[in-house]
Amino acid sequence: MARAQRHSGKASRDVIARMRRAWGESPFYQAQLKGPAPDRLLFQPEDPYAPDKTIALALSRGRIAVGDESVDCEGELEKLWDLAEPDGALFAWLQEFSWLRHLSALGDDGKAPARLLMKTWLDRHERWAAESWDPYFTAERLVELCSHHPLILSGTDALWRSRVLACMARQTRHLARSAHRAGTGFDRLMTALGLGIAGYSLPGCEGPAERGLEMARRELRLQLRPDGGHVSRNPSRQLKLALRLQALIKAIETRGFQPPGFLRHQVQRASAMAMFFRCPDGKLAVFNGGYEDDSKAIIAVQNSAAADLGPADFARHSGYHKLTGARALLIADTADDSGANFKSTGSLHFSSGRSRIFVNCGNGAHRGADWRKALEQRSAHTALSFTEAPPVFGEVAHRRGEENSGRLLEIERRIETPNPEGASYLRRLFLASNGADLRGEELLAGASPREIDSAVWRFHLDPGIRASLARDKKSVILLLPNKEGWRFKSSCPELLLDKSVYCGTGGAPAACEQIVIRAAAFDRREETALNVKWALQRLDAV
Repeated sequence: MARAQRHSGKASRDVIARMRRAWGESPFYQAQLKGPAPDRLLFQPEDPYAPDKTIALALSRGRIAVGDESVDCEGELEKLWDLAEPDGALFAWLQEFSWLRHLSALGDDGKAPARLLMKTWLDRHERWAAESWDPYFTAERLVELCSHHPLILSGTDALWRSRVLACMARQTRHLARSAHRAGTGFDRLMTALGLGIAGYSLPGCEGPAERGLEMARRELRLQLRPDGGHVSRNPSRQLKLALRLQALIKAIETRGFQPPGFLRHQVQRASAMAMFFRCPDGKLAVFNGGYEDDSKAIIAVQNSAAADLGPADFARHSGYHKLTGARALLIADTADDSGANFKSTGSLHFSSGRSRIFVNCGNGAHRGADWRKALEQRSAHTALSFTEAPPVFGEVAHRRGEENSGRLLEIERRIETPNPEGASYLRRLFLASNGADLRGEELLAGASPREIDSAVWRFHLDPGIRASLARDKKSVILLLPNKEGWRFKSSCPELLLDKSVYCGTGGAPAACEQIVIRAAAFDRREETALNVKWALQRLDAV
């Protein structure tokens, strides 16, 4: 029955897709996209992300790698569009015109490859096409074209300018009709904001801009929490949202209009929440599918963040706590992950100065489905995981306390169990005021012996950390890039130092290590309870 329903649902979606394709390709729909042909852009958004000259040079030679996909067209750039698989990361990167940002790093030398890629795209995709005119791709493409239009248009003849600008206007009008069909909630929000930016940048597209603004109002009401956090709880998405809101406000003001009150209020809150994740190295803590991201973009957001509107140490609605002590920073995820892809409850980030120590493994979506699934698991987080099927977790409670000696955070989670006395897991974290002493206590109580025996606590180390396991296997010495030395020790009879992987930069996976505490290593007297204690201390402070 379920299989029949899935087959029926797929068949229905296929029929709808074919109908949309037929309608989009029809002369009737093409006629609806006609309108005033702009002769210039009225606003150029500033691209806050830093370009990569290495990527630009490789692209100009016809070589590019995105995630697991790589192509080499041996200098014949026009072939790139044909080599990218429609469902792959490379296709998305090309269709979003992300390459324009990097080619801008070459200055005038970037104009020739940019215009060749633009001409080839127009030859293949100037008219509507289901894949290349996907709402999210179209919105991202328009924002990039508005931001880097001098690469495409500067010093060119009127015929070329007219062709490019007319196509941009047609895409903007198309987006006004299709933005609501973007795949996910975040995609819809970014599409709406992109539509607003493009509409206010192109003369004659003020109507689509107003549609984008109204859609953005609706999506922000649905997706932005009272503390300014996006419902995805993804720091990188939070950063992009704040940047896109800033760009839309600037576009409206440049046209001489007054930004609506809701927009100015939301950008301040969203920017403040993005800054909550900023680490001393100038990049973001890695949680829930986010990356370290771009320090240049983070600085751009920092200038708009309203400190009095954002969370200082506790993001109540987004479910994050922050503990600070001198140069040390601890951020912990305290939200319920029951319905989330990333099983991250209780996971943490810890850094000393500009050096990261404990990290989460990051997001493998750009590496393919297998990587994505693996890095969503509990074992990819600095948190509790299980070697066998994990127990069913329930509600999460968290408490914090502060005193002169330091700050305490407790994260407690109920475990579904037939035990009449109940079962729970408690993670207690204490950071000393001098930032040189982080202590933890892990208490599993009321769970079955099998569940406890399969419990494993993992502490993933940043790739820049050099770790050495002591001969007695009761402690690990850590050497940080800033030359600090730290010692990790535990009540566990035998610590393990195992291999791990880090995808927090968004590039190729980086080899790193993890400290592992296994419940099976303990000689337990109580079969249904286990108390594990550990500490990370700076050596010059011991």
